[in-house]
Amino acid sequence: MTPTKKLARVLTDEAEGGYRLTFEASDGEIFRIVATEDQVNDLIDELDELIGDDADEKPDLTDEEEHVGEEQPS
Repeated sequence: MTPTKKLARVLTDEAEGGYRLTFEASDGEIFRIVATEDQVNDLIDELDELIGDDADEKPDLTDEEEHVGEEQPS
């Protein structure tokens, strides 16, 4: 089995019939993959599930933050 590499960067380009994904490992080794739109969407879903959907959620406001901008009685 191939040893696990540490990811250094990812580049993406549109290619005929899909997308070209270029992965560069920290040791400089480069992997180029062509993927269909469905495969890229599956990858997005997998990554979204991995990091969790709550990454886009805003934290709960404190009582003070909830009332900022509300009119105060005179």
